[in-house]
Amino acid sequence: MTTTTRTLNETLERPSRALAAAVLAALLAGCGSDTGATPSNGTPDGPPAGCAGGVLEADLEAEQLSGPGVDPATGELQPPPEGSSYTVSATYGIPRPGDAVMEKYVQYFGAIQAQLASQPGLVAIQLAQSPSCGSGRTLAVWSSAEAMYEFVMSPAHVAAMDAVDELVHPNYAVTHWETARAAEVTMAEGARHMHASDARAR
Repeated sequence: MTTTTRTLNETLERPSRALAAAVLAALLAGCGSDTGATPSNGTPDGPPAGCAGGVLEADLEAEQLSGPGVDPATGELQPPPEGSSYTVSATYGIPRPGDAVMEKYVQYFGAIQAQLASQPGLVAIQLAQSPSCGSGRTLAVWSSAEAMYEFVMSPAHVAAMDAVDELVHPNYAVTHWETARAAEVTMAEGARHMHASDARAR
């Protein structure tokens, strides 16, 4: 997995359809229980075969974690206050094709970018994409579950909620967990939780 360093604003400014799909999928994180997606069978109108949230892509290209909770000297996530933990949310999505869909991406993703850039309680964020699957992943670290759900109820979330299904393939996946350990704040951990959610749903 390739990793590069960027600031929070630089990370949020990347004009990628795959990353936009994952961020839009994140809008569903507060709408119920976690969702894991079964790997696709690779239909002509769907995502490539074998691509799913619970399967970490071999060619995943990830930015470094960025945000106020990241040590600028080391690029590592700073620990939460003693006796507390972070809420970590992970999303996975593959954008639907088409120019009309792209126009809607520009509209909704722009609003989400602005919201995340100033969202209280957002400790760090990491974005990643896979060329082979055309997929995007996000990893967001929140100061608390309440902070995460405050984003879910933000104007950007409310405005984009109804459009998610027409922008993202139905094999999107979202999950979240609590941890005080930086070793559990990774894309791989997110994929593991999505796989576990999928297994429980079967």
